[in-house]
Amino acid sequence: MPKILIVDDDTTTRLVLTRTLQREGHDVTAVKNGEEGLISARQLHPDLIICDWMMPLMDGLELCRQIKTDPTLSSIFFILLTGREKVSDRVEGLDTGADEFLLKPIDPHELLARVRAGLRQGTLMKELNVANQALMQANERLLARNELLESLSLTDQLTGLLNRRALEQALPHLLPQSSERDLNARYRYLCLFVIDIDHFKQVNDNYGHLTGDWVLQAIASKLQANIRTNSLLYRYGGEEFICITPGINPQNAWIYGEFLRSTIAERPIQVSGDLLIPITISIGAAIASEFNQLNDRDLLLQADEALYRAKREGRNRFRLSPHPEFMKNCLIANTKPSDSGALAQDFAMP
Repeated sequence: MPKILIVDDDTTTRLVLTRTLQREGHDVTAVKNGEEGLISARQLHPDLIICDWMMPLMDGLELCRQIKTDPTLSSIFFILLTGREKVSDRVEGLDTGADEFLLKPIDPHELLARVRAGLRQGTLMKELNVANQALMQANERLLARNELLESLSLTDQLTGLLNRRALEQALPHLLPQSSERDLNARYRYLCLFVIDIDHFKQVNDNYGHLTGDWVLQAIASKLQANIRTNSLLYRYGGEEFICITPGINPQNAWIYGEFLRSTIAERPIQVSGDLLIPITISIGAAIASEFNQLNDRDLLLQADEALYRAKREGRNRFRLSPHPEFMKNCLIANTKPSDSGALAQDFAMP
């Protein structure tokens, strides 16, 4: 049964409207002023409101404005009763939000016709709102699904680390920060470490690929637990990982690289209660900076060359691609970079 709210300060008008609408089977509530009308509208949430324009305390225009600006009431069909016939008056009413007008004195047949039309429009509006809500929920689900798919497309499923695609997206955006000549720039250096598990094929051959996967997960977990807070760790492919660390200069890169190497080499990977597999890693690194401005491809190439140098020299090594600033400082001091594990002993994680 449709609910209709009547708001009119004239007792006779309220009575006539109420009886006419009740005979048509409507649930009718009648109040005598705009303030009571607003309270009743918020309590009842009627399907339609019939309101007199001229009333004390709060007139029909103000009540209409209050109704139409309330998101919970704005879809209610609003009929304004008036004796005004000027076009300017009707324009004012429509601008306020009124949906329809009824001129006084009220013709019962016209009243019922406009009420039927208003209720039909109100039903359509409710159905439209329901459809819009369903569409919004579907869009939210679709957005969440797309975000999940995007997240999965950037995540290595075995280790949970970011994958090669994520690296290829991020690295070009990080590099310009390292090329800033402003000494107050956030990142004057960007170091890229390529980490490769030594003799990983032998692990798969001797223990099987399931054990190999377990070793990869254990290495990823150990590296992730020990990297600097501003480092980003990626699984680049196979048994190869990449660590990107902004803001680390060549001297500290040596210390950090040796620290990462020793983190893996210091104890074997426990696969099961009685199976321990000694694992070592080789690391090559390169640094982009204002002294060594590189694109992402060349930075990866330099780090890769340093990695192969570490492998040629016996594996379980860290090697840093020569950096102009660092080599210049070494020449001035007549020293050379050290790969001694003693450096790592003095290294405190930030």
